[in-house]
Amino acid sequence: MSEMRHYLTVFGYYAKLAIQRQLEYPLFLVSWLIMIPTQYFAGIWMLRIIVDRFQPLEGWTFDDLAFLYGLGLLSHGLVVVFFIPTWGTETAVIRGEFDRLLLRPMNVFFQFVTGYFNFIGLIDLIPGIVIFLYAAHAVDFSWEASNIVKLALVVIGGLFIRGSLYTIVGAVAFWTKRSRNLIGMSIATLERTTMYPLTLYPYAVQALLTFLFPIGFISFYPAESFLGKPASLELPFDMAVWTLAAGIVCMIVAYTVFRLGLRKYESAGS
Repeated sequence: MSEMRHYLTVFGYYAKLAIQRQLEYPLFLVSWLIMIPTQYFAGIWMLRIIVDRFQPLEGWTFDDLAFLYGLGLLSHGLVVVFFIPTWGTETAVIRGEFDRLLLRPMNVFFQFVTGYFNFIGLIDLIPGIVIFLYAAHAVDFSWEASNIVKLALVVIGGLFIRGSLYTIVGAVAFWTKRSRNLIGMSIATLERTTMYPLTLYPYAVQALLTFLFPIGFISFYPAESFLGKPASLELPFDMAVWTLAAGIVCMIVAYTVFRLGLRKYESAGS
């Protein structure tokens, strides 16, 4: 218990310092506040155009798609806040930044992930919250206690799934010294695959995004459950529980891969 309190205290100091650094550049904060919401509101507008010009996608109306999209953006916003250091694993490896982390008497993965609390990343949550609240109203989402708990489980599980994927992909740099392009591809893949119903893809892709890379659990399967649609995947217990379980398993795998990669770390040299 005391060790956990110590880690939480350290995280608090890291977060405080990171926030102070980021607030030193207010114009950057303003530009981020303009760019990020514009990007994601443009995405929802694109969905509106697709549905209006053509037809509902696999039976998903615009309001359904907005609910799916907003639900996915909630975990995306949080992963940008808490796991953005994993996007720069390549740079940390090449610059030898793990040297000082290895010298400290604390878990290296904890230090690496919490070393930069991306306060500005909270802006990524704004479009997600706005879009989700709009869609929740449009589809008559019931804000009863059980649904709120399920929603929390889905967002936390989605955060873990996203964070674990970025951790694994970033850890490739321990072996190859390169992972930036893979991170970019992963970000694009997550944006696209959480934006549309999984049933739009061939069965092989659906299986891949369910069992190997459980991206479907981030928003698609929970959205099906919340919206009362026929389940594409029959499982015991509620889908929110499976999303959290998938996230925890993914984080365990990601942590293991990170630790294995750390053994291959060669420092920066002289």
